[in-house]
Order: sequence, then structure tokens, then C-alpha cells
Amino acid sequence: MVNRATFTLDFTNQQEAARVLPHSPLVASYHTGWKGVTFTHYCHPPHKTMEHSLLQHSRVITDPKSYFKAERCLDGKFKHYTHGNGRIDVIPAFLDHWTNWNRKVEFSVIAISPTLINQTTQELMQREIELIPQFAIDDPVIQQLAHALKLEIQTGCLSGRLYGESLGTALAARLVQNYAVSKPSLKFKSSGLSRSQLERVIDYMKANLTQDLSILDLATLIKMSESHFSRSFKQSVGISPYQYLMQQRVERAKQLLEQKSTAISTIALDCGFANQTHLTKVFRQMTGVTPKAYQKQ
Repeated sequence: MVNRATFTLDFTNQQEAARVLPHSPLVASYHTGWKGVTFTHYCHPPHKTMEHSLLQHSRVITDPKSYFKAERCLDGKFKHYTHGNGRIDVIPAFLDHWTNWNRKVEFSVIAISPTLINQTTQELMQREIELIPQFAIDDPVIQQLAHALKLEIQTGCLSGRLYGESLGTALAARLVQNYAVSKPSLKFKSSGLSRSQLERVIDYMKANLTQDLSILDLATLIKMSESHFSRSFKQSVGISPYQYLMQQRVERAKQLLEQKSTAISTIALDCGFANQTHLTKVFRQMTGVTPKAYQKQ
């Protein structure tokens, strides 16, 4: 029996990812600092990858305009199928596989760390999550979340780590809910954060509006996992940590705009927005008017 030459690769490392996908991605999250989720988007010519496994669970999301024939060998089992039109493959971590496609295609790869997957249900299950491989499935939720990640990178990651990592947590939950061998209920039964926990997190947010906060930063304050914290915070406040942070930045901007003595570009930076354009976009979404119009009232 001939031993297969397989490699286990870390897809969060750009050099290692290039061993299986040699053409550089058009869009990539390597520079974002996001924890637990890595996004890449390729326009790749015909290619057959070497046999390998990944340290992360991966989702391959085809571009809606792409249509092609694909071959995939997964854990020694061969499959030949038609792919494209936005369909998705789910490849569990540590599973040997290779793939081959016959024409130039666009696709995205989202790699989710097993740690993030397991955190999603660690309060409800005492074992690691096992995913079922999927081929060319339709999942509009994953497609929408992937589009949001891609757009965030393309527009300069203006929303910060908290937004990107929140999307990663949502993707992890989607995998567990729909493609795990055991599908636990993700309904979180606690009453949310305690009053002291909530006050500590909110005080920290308000004191650090200009910082690029992450879910880990906030969860560590009260000794919770990121997914546990995100669910508990939303249950207590009614909105996600990212949405709450944006609300607080807008409220602070309102206070400074009412003074009418500070340039809007300066206010944007003082409130944690990437620039004046970013402030204007978020401010209009939340208030219905631009910062300039609000300042003139």
C-alpha cells in the first residue's frame, strides 16, 4: 500500500494557504487582526490541489456568476459534481482532501477555527463539535455573511475588529446549527449578564470608544468565552456588542456636534470612527440625518 503524501496547513497563514492555492487572493483578511475567522476571495485558473488537511473548518463559496465542473476527494471518497452559482462546500478540519476544477473561477474561502466552533456550544455540550462535509449546497445565510465579510475588507475594515469577529461568530453558529453531527439547541437559557458584569463592559466601552475593540477584549473583562459573552450581552441589551458600540460612538458625536466648535473630521476620530465618511454613514443610518445637518440644527 502506497502512503499518501498529505500536509496539514494553517489557512490563517498566507504562505501556507499559497501551497494549495498558489494564485494570490484578490481580497484577504490577513491584515485585519480578526480572531477565529479568515476570509479570502480568489479568481483562480484551472487547478488541482495537492492532498492536504486544514487546521480550520473551511467553507468554499462560489461566485454567483461561476459555473464549472469540480472533482473532490474527501477522506478517500471521490465525488464529481457541478459547482458554482453561489453554492457552498463545507470541509471539516483535519480531513484529508484534494480538489480539481476545469476552468477559471471565482470563489471565497472562509476558515473558522475549531476553538470558535466549540465555544459556540461549550456551555451546552461537553464534547467537541464534529461537522458533516457538504458539497455544492445552497445556504443564503452563509452567502450573506460571506458577502458582508468581503465588503468589510474591500471598504477598509472601517467597522473594526468587533464587527468582523461578530460575523465570524455568526458563521460558527450557522455551522453548528445546520451541519454538525449532533445539533444542539443554541437557545441560551441564562438571564444574560449580571448587572455588575454589564456595567463593567459598558463602562469599558465608553472609556475606550476610540480603540479598535474586539470581542475577546470585552469577554475577558468578565471571564467569559467570546460566544457566551456575545449571546449574553445581546440578551441583556437587545442588540449586539458591535451595534451598542456604534450607538455609543454616535451619542458621543452628537454631544460634540452640539458644541459647534469642532470640525466634523476631528469629531469622527475623537469618537472612534475611521474618518468623516465613516461617521457620516453610520450617523445617517442611526439618526436619519448627516452630522453636518445635525450640527446646524
